[in-house]
Amino acid sequence: MLRNTDLSAPSIQGAAKAMMRQYDKSPLVAVTEWRNALHSARVDQYLPLLYVANEVLQQSKRNRGTKFLEAFTPTLGQSLGFMCSKSPPHHVDKIRRTVKIWGDRHVFSVRYVNELIKGLDAYRNNNNNSSNNKGHNAAVHRSPASKPSTKPARKDADRNKDDSSSSDDDVEMSPTGNQDHHNVDKNNN
Repeated sequence: MLRNTDLSAPSIQGAAKAMMRQYDKSPLVAVTEWRNALHSARVDQYLPLLYVANEVLQQSKRNRGTKFLEAFTPTLGQSLGFMCSKSPPHHVDKIRRTVKIWGDRHVFSVRYVNELIKGLDAYRNNNNNSSNNKGHNAAVHRSPASKPSTKPARKDADRNKDDSSSSDDDVEMSPTGNQDHHNVDKNNN
C-alpha cells in the first residue's frame, strides 16, 4: 500500500484512507508501518510518504480524533530529519512547507510545529548532507520517550505583561494544541 504511493492526489488519498481504515484501532502499528516504509523507500518516495502522513494527520484529526496525531508525534521529528538528510534542497523546502501547514491548519500546536521547523533548519541551503547535521537538534532527533514542549505560545503583547497570575503555566498543551487533562489548573482548585 505505502510503497506504491506516488505524488498523485488519488494515490496519496487512497493510501491514507487505507491506512486509517486498516489501523483505526491501532494507530501505533500504522505509524510503525509508515516509518518502516519510509526507511526502506527510495528518496523519490519520501514526499509521497510525507503527503500520506499529512493526509492521515489532517483527516483523522477532523474525523477521528487525535489518536493518529498522538501516535505520529514521537516519530515525526526523527522521520522528517531522516527525509531531509537524504533529500535534495527543493524537497527539503517542500517538507518544511508541509510542516508549516500543520501549524497554519492547527493540526499541531504552533509551538510543536516551530520545534519541528527549527530542527529542520540545518538541512536548508544545501547543508543537508553535511556532517554537522548529526544530532543537530533535539526536536528532529527526539527519542520516542521524550515529549515536545507543549505549552501554548503567547501573543507578543502578553509576553511583556507580568503574568504571574496566569494559569497557562499550570496547564500543559499536547502537540495537537489540546489541554492535557492530567494537569490541574490552579484556578479550578
